[in-house]
Amino acid sequence: NTPFGHGSYDIARLSAGGVIQAVKHVLRGDARNAYALVRPPGHHAEADRGRGFCLLANAALAAQVAMVEHGLERIAVVDWDVHHGNGAQSIFWEDPRVLTLSLHQDGNYPQNSGFVDEQGGGAGTGFNLNVPLPPGCGEGAYLHAFDEIVLPALRAHRPQLILVPCGFDAGAHDPLGRMMLHSDAYRAMTAKLMAL
Repeated sequence: NTPFGHGSYDIARLSAGGVIQAVKHVLRGDARNAYALVRPPGHHAEADRGRGFCLLANAALAAQVAMVEHGLERIAVVDWDVHHGNGAQSIFWEDPRVLTLSLHQDGNYPQNSGFVDEQGGGAGTGFNLNVPLPPGCGEGAYLHAFDEIVLPALRAHRPQLILVPCGFDAGAHDPLGRMMLHSDAYRAMTAKLMAL
């Protein structure tokens, strides 16, 4: 389910590069935050394969650059796309430096992925959190999950950088998701992260 044609790899490299450059601008102090509007998105790509229209794991690559080139020791990836953020989960499964959190529609995509008992392995045990939400739950459930799970986990991890694979397909307009979010919900979640 990840089409690959002429130029796909080059386009995916540009997309990942856009995210990496945005992170570098923030880490240099050129900006307080950044939004990289890029395609393909990247949050389903795993270390050894592309999935779900994602060829390269943009946020995971940017996190690696932040750690290797800028010496960051604690990063968080907060994924609120309607689908499970399996890419970062698999890539950082045993890495306690990166806290991965995914709020997603339960049972959507990938199948058999994104369960609450998937919490990381080895040294990374406890550094992966999944919050599978029931279809149609809307803004109230997301904000409650933020207050009760996401924000306490972030405060405990004390990330030096937060990356957000920010899919808008949890919005009410998306025909493949059923999460019923709207622009104010995304605004509220963003404000809660920015307050950290």
